[in-house]
Amino acid sequence: MIDEKLIEKRKEILESLGGLPEPKVKNKEWLYLLEEETRNSIMIEGFFISEKELKEVLSKNQTLTKTEEEAFNYFRTATFIYELAYENYKQKDFLFGIPLIRQINKGLGKGGEFRKGKIKIAGAKFEPPESYIEEWVKSFVDFTLFTEKNFSFEYLSILHGFLEEIHPFSDGNGRTGRILLNYFLISKGYPPVIIKGDEENKNLYYKGLEEIDKQLLEVLKKNKNKPPEKDQVISKLKTTKSKILKNLILESIKNSLDMIIISVYENQGKKLQPVSDLISKIGYSPSSGRQLVKRGKIIAVKRKNVWLSVKDVVDRLLK
Repeated sequence: MIDEKLIEKRKEILESLGGLPEPKVKNKEWLYLLEEETRNSIMIEGFFISEKELKEVLSKNQTLTKTEEEAFNYFRTATFIYELAYENYKQKDFLFGIPLIRQINKGLGKGGEFRKGKIKIAGAKFEPPESYIEEWVKSFVDFTLFTEKNFSFEYLSILHGFLEEIHPFSDGNGRTGRILLNYFLISKGYPPVIIKGDEENKNLYYKGLEEIDKQLLEVLKKNKNKPPEKDQVISKLKTTKSKILKNLILESIKNSLDMIIISVYENQGKKLQPVSDLISKIGYSPSSGRQLVKRGKIIAVKRKNVWLSVKDVVDRLLK
């Protein structure tokens, strides 16, 4: 379990370095994050595309297969939406509402219209609301605005799980939800979350959603065929807990923050050094470096099987 204080410390360091860089594809770190998010997010939905294939699709600006189309639409939509989120961050504002949610789904090629009638989610142990979908989404918007003013990674995780429970669209709900999750994070000055799409991490992600589902089951049943009682729904969301999904989000943010922080130092001309060398100079055993990195005690990146960092950032975290 990642200590949230370590995430906040990283955020402080990033802000002291000028804050989150603008999400432009010309920035190699952002391009990497956008490409990895695209590949993994669509992989969760059963579409596999390699790094090389994705780069080819993006360079040609055209698609030939269904998978290429899904990848292209995701990358293009995420890039545009994250630029909007970055403006929120720079302006210290937060623009959010139903039009944004629908536009994301539309950008993904899924129409952007709320579904009408029942929908079945494969493998899910709950049934999403059958009617009054827009009213349910309004409750999601209300809780989003509450979370923006009372930010915590707990609330953020619940927020993501809640939208997946509503399942407001006929298709593309997971991808819409993951882009919205990152829209929120970038608006707060955090880099995007990348939920890994391999079988192990996908199953863990679904378990995290199920953990939230179980706690919200009662409120969904009570409001199954009627407009949701806003106060009742929000009250339940405030008391819901997330352990699995929250930790997945924290792990990913840690990795993204580390990569961006190190890249900012590199751009400033700072020299990267092996973690083992850096920690030995302040009294740690060189062999403990890998464990310190794993626990999040050190900000580092792995290149050619060697963990590298910068003296300044190691000193700030360990001294």
